[in-house]
Amino acid sequence: MKIKAVCFDMDGVVVDTMSHHVEAWRYAFNKKGYDHEDLVFYTREGMPGKKTIEDIFKFSGIDFTEQEVEEIYLQKRDYFKNHAKYSFIEEAVSLLKTLYSQGVTIALVTGSRKEFVSEVLAELPITFHSIITGDDVIEGKPSPEPYLLVMNEYDYQPYEWLVIENAPLGIESAKFAGAYCLAVETTLEEEYLKKADMIIKPSELQQTVEGLLKKR
Repeated sequence: MKIKAVCFDMDGVVVDTMSHHVEAWRYAFNKKGYDHEDLVFYTREGMPGKKTIEDIFKFSGIDFTEQEVEEIYLQKRDYFKNHAKYSFIEEAVSLLKTLYSQGVTIALVTGSRKEFVSEVLAELPITFHSIITGDDVIEGKPSPEPYLLVMNEYDYQPYEWLVIENAPLGIESAKFAGAYCLAVETTLEEEYLKKADMIIKPSELQQTVEGLLKKR
């Protein structure tokens, strides 16, 4: 395995936002008279917003209309925009600085909307070489589409990409695209991340990635 590029998920990998996303989702569903435990949302991280709603309704065996989906989506989006406060995950930022200084190609692939991504990236001390947001895709995670889009911008082979994820659907997306996937236990425990090639704690991120890059 020769790693030539590193691709980061954003929510739960670069920025600590998942608890705020879950809070917003629960608020939006509650407004419609539904309630779900946090895990329902954590395990669907990375899925496009409206598909998340549809998938949860199907999972719950509840009939729904397009209007209901749209209303929940807008409620969630507005609540998150107005209430979410986030901080960067220090281990990821440190790694990004190292990779950037070494000239390693770094990319970001996220299901978040471009508006929020731009807000987050404006506060980062480095610049990604490529960015794919939820507004750029049709299917989204767990489809390989998001990662294939960024891979198609370069001459590297899929297996020359290292993807850093923290959620099951993102891991599936990366693996379907042919990348080597490193899962970080920031929001979910190991039992939910088993499809990744390697599972680590956030404190192990820098050492693990540098070790993989030395094999180039």
